[in-house]
Parts: sequence; C-alpha cells; structure tokens
Amino acid sequence: MNTIILGGGFGGLAAAQTLRSLLPNKHTITLISKSSHFLVGAGKTWIVTANRRAAEIMCDLKSLIPRNVDFLQAEVQRISSSKAEVVTSAGTLRVDFLVIALGADLKMSAVPGLAESAYSFYTLDEAVRLGEMLDGFEAGDVVLLIPQTPFKCPPAPYEAAFLLNSMFMNRGIRDRVRLSIHTVEPAPMPTAGVEMSVVIRDLMEKCNIAYYPGNQTKSVDPAKKIILFQNGREVHYDLLIAVPPHEAPRVVREAGLLNQTGWIPVDPKTLKVDAPESAVPIFAVGDVTVLPLPGRYKADAPLVLPKAGVFAASQGVVAAHQIAAAVLGKPSPMDFDGKGFCYIEVGGNKAIKGEGSFFDLPHPVMKRRAPDEAQFRDKLEWVKSWLEGRGVGESHRR
Repeated sequence: MNTIILGGGFGGLAAAQTLRSLLPNKHTITLISKSSHFLVGAGKTWIVTANRRAAEIMCDLKSLIPRNVDFLQAEVQRISSSKAEVVTSAGTLRVDFLVIALGADLKMSAVPGLAESAYSFYTLDEAVRLGEMLDGFEAGDVVLLIPQTPFKCPPAPYEAAFLLNSMFMNRGIRDRVRLSIHTVEPAPMPTAGVEMSVVIRDLMEKCNIAYYPGNQTKSVDPAKKIILFQNGREVHYDLLIAVPPHEAPRVVREAGLLNQTGWIPVDPKTLKVDAPESAVPIFAVGDVTVLPLPGRYKADAPLVLPKAGVFAASQGVVAAHQIAAAVLGKPSPMDFDGKGFCYIEVGGNKAIKGEGSFFDLPHPVMKRRAPDEAQFRDKLEWVKSWLEGRGVGESHRR
C-alpha cells in the first residue's frame, strides 16, 4: 500500500514525517512538490524590510524529508480519485491514500487593475521586489490593501505595517510617509476575537498607522494611482502593497472537491474529505481547506478556521495518524483540536504571540501578552526549528 502527499509545505511535511514514524517501510510514502525548497512564509516580511536574507528563511526540501520517503519534484496536473491515481509532469502514480496539501494560489487579477498597480510580499520573489523598491522610497502615501478574504497568515499585513513603520523611523523619514491599511475585514484578525483586534488597533494608533476596515475594493487605476471602493471612496497611493486574492489550485478545482466556499470541506476532527465517488480515502490539510468553527461572536456571522502554517502542520500530523490507524486496523489516537498560535512583530525586535483555541464555545479564545523581546526570540526559534527539521515536534510542545 502507499500514501501520496501533494505539497511540500507545512502540512505536507508534517504528514510525511509523522506517517513515516508510524508505519513500516513496506507502506511506501511519496511526497510531490513542484518546488525543491521549503520556505517559512512568516519570514517574508523580514525580506521586505531587509532584516534577513532569503537564504535565512528557506532550505532544501530534501533535507526535511525522512529517509524512506520518496520525493518527486513535479507539478501535479490532475487528481483522479475515482481512478485512484494522480497525474504529474513526471508521470502517473497509483494511490491508496491521498493527502492534499497544495495550499492556495494567488490571483492578483481577481481585482481589476491590481496586478498592474500593486506590490506584494506573499511570494519570495514579490517580497524581494518590494524590498528593492523600498530601498529608494523617500516619501508619500504607502497603502496596504486587503481586498478579499480569506487569506493565509491573517497577522501578516498588520505585521508588515508595523515593520514598515519601524523601518521608516530608523531611516529618519517616518514624518514624510503616510502609512494606512484599507481592508474588507470588519476588524484586524476578526476570528481571533475583539480583544486581539483592539490590541492591534491600539498599536496601529500609537504607530500613526491609519486604519479603514469594512471597505470592499472595486478596482485600482494604475495611471491615476487611485483605489476605488464599492462604497464610492477613492484613495490615492504612491506605493500600493496588496494581499493577493486567494483561490484553490486549479487541479483541486478540476477534481470537483470544492464546496460553495471555493475550498475543500473536511471533517473538522479527522481532516477526511467527504468524496463518495472516490476510490480511495482522501485527506486535505492547510490552506486548501475550509473548516467551519462551532462557535461565533455574532449569531449571524459564522466563522471558519484561519489559514496558517501552524494549523496546516497540526492537521498534517492528524491526517497521518488517521491513515496509520486505517492501515493498521486500529482506532486513531489523535483528532484535530483547533489549537494554534501566531506571531505578530511590532518592530524594535518585539512581538506578540497569540495562542488560540478555535473550537471553544461560545466562540474562539485567543490569549496573548504585551509585546516583548522574549516573544520575538520565540518566533526566531520557531522558524529555526522548521528549517532544521524539528518543526513538527517543536510546534506540538509550544
């Protein structure tokens, strides 16, 4: 028997590492990724602000894959669950168990004019490009735009704003830069709760970062450097930094595994996909999924689990335990518990670590402390642990 894992990010790696530790080598495991590198996305804001080099937030993917796990660097072209096979640019593979950890695709073209107008930091290349542009930036309106939800790493645009504020202060030009965030969200990190949103808003006020929530982007005019919103507002920018709209990868869309949200629905505890026509069990983890939460802050406002690497990793571990239990004919000892954490750097080598329990009732609960250097060092160690292959174990100990 075999397990095919699609994707070499947090979720795919966690699934591969965990499953190999649970099953004998006669059960073959193959991880497929189009990239040869593993990247810790939480470090891309460091690239933008020149706090780290690209080599410091990435490593060779093969160095993290356990012995006796096959690695295939290829592009996934088709998922045929009814035929129990995956078609890749390197050939077709038979499947007994399938784990989909393909993440989300970025689609700037979803908003008219955005691709022609905006910089971003949601890929390494874009983060490098933005950093190079900022080298020569001296004054003007810097706008961070969040045009659509959901997007991965909900703290990222707010962290970017804080780090930009710190960078401009260090360069002595902060008084010549007007920094603002315009978002479709009702509040910063709304799923984390009112208290976390208030903390972030207070910090933005102290940093003189203007904040405009509840604004649906209509289009961007690159010639006039104006953002047009559905409510009629127009905002000028000299530098536009956008969170790209996200969508499920094409192969997942074509496989017919999505629901009306545009993402793969999974069992909240087992991460199994309800696919009656599939010839094999399918599990999906990480950004490619949608996972409704049992609680909510407002009766008419349902919540879903945020897209974040820590959740993808935890889900990969759970999916591996579910598969191992099925192979060995035993009940699984592990379900996904909806717990995770995130870091928000605020500048000055300080950070906030939020620890959330998202399955709690009557609503998710996120605990946090005031920003300090210890929490920043904790983020550094977390990034290091993943690049050194200790990530799965370290994440579960935190």
